[in-house]
Amino acid sequence: MPFEIRSAPVQNRLRVATLSLACVFAIAACGGKEEAAAPAAGAVPAAGASPQVVAPAAPEVTVSDLIAAARRAEGEERLVSPAGDNAIEYYLQVLGKEANNVSATQALVDLFPLAAGNAEREIANRSLDEAARIIALLDQASPGSYTVSTLKSKLNAARTQMQREEERRLAQEAAAQQREQAATQPAAPPPAATAAPAQPTRTAQAEPRPAEPAPTQAAPAEPPPSAQPVAESRDPVLVRQVRPTYPAAAARRKQEGWVEVSFTVGTNGSVSDVNVVRAQPRGVFDRDAVRAVSQWQFEPALDNGKTVARQLTRRIEFALKAQ
Repeated sequence: MPFEIRSAPVQNRLRVATLSLACVFAIAACGGKEEAAAPAAGAVPAAGASPQVVAPAAPEVTVSDLIAAARRAEGEERLVSPAGDNAIEYYLQVLGKEANNVSATQALVDLFPLAAGNAEREIANRSLDEAARIIALLDQASPGSYTVSTLKSKLNAARTQMQREEERRLAQEAAAQQREQAATQPAAPPPAATAAPAQPTRTAQAEPRPAEPAPTQAAPAEPPPSAQPVAESRDPVLVRQVRPTYPAAAARRKQEGWVEVSFTVGTNGSVSDVNVVRAQPRGVFDRDAVRAVSQWQFEPALDNGKTVARQLTRRIEFALKAQ
């Protein structure tokens, strides 16, 4: 009996086997990729390669840090120097972060008169660059202040005076050098004597010739005058300032103002003849301003090295503390 082979089941089994092998190969390929990628994730740097070091970010300076540094500088009497590490600069940095910071604002008001005195002292000592730096700080602390304007005028006057003194000194040195050169130059030789023409022979007795006058000796040259040192001249320098008392009635009314006073600084540096020139408002702060200024002490003014009395004018400002 003839039989026939049914090929359909065999073909199906071949398809299944083929698909199974394809899946095995695909899984093996994926596993190889994962194994190849795994070392890259946890790879160890090659020998000799320097690891990258990321520097930690510098901590930001806070307002509390600046106030603490300013108060420490006050305790060590570093009010305006050295540059970059003084109380006024720290308080100005606080206001740069918090414009309405009460502690920094009030501290600058309290330190302003002392810093102004330091600026005047530097001007008197001819340290004009240091004085200019302090005045710039005061201008930041109180822009447009009458005191700052006065200090700027004194600084410009001191610079002008120093420039004139330097020009005078250079002129004196040049004149002295010219005199020295003239004294060391050899004298010009006398002109050569010319032979007198022959006189005819006379038989008679020669007439007596008049006696020639004796040569006069030249007066010795005067020595060049030595350069005289330039005597110092300066305005009075504030060394002790007493702050005025704020009137209680004005404080209750939250009233502010200023008083401009004139006074005389004597040869011993004390203050006398204190008078109110102008005030705003009139009659509110006058008495306290006069009482405070009368207790100020100065280094007296100098005029060609001698102490002299000098009349000054100052404006005393009355401002309430910021709340």
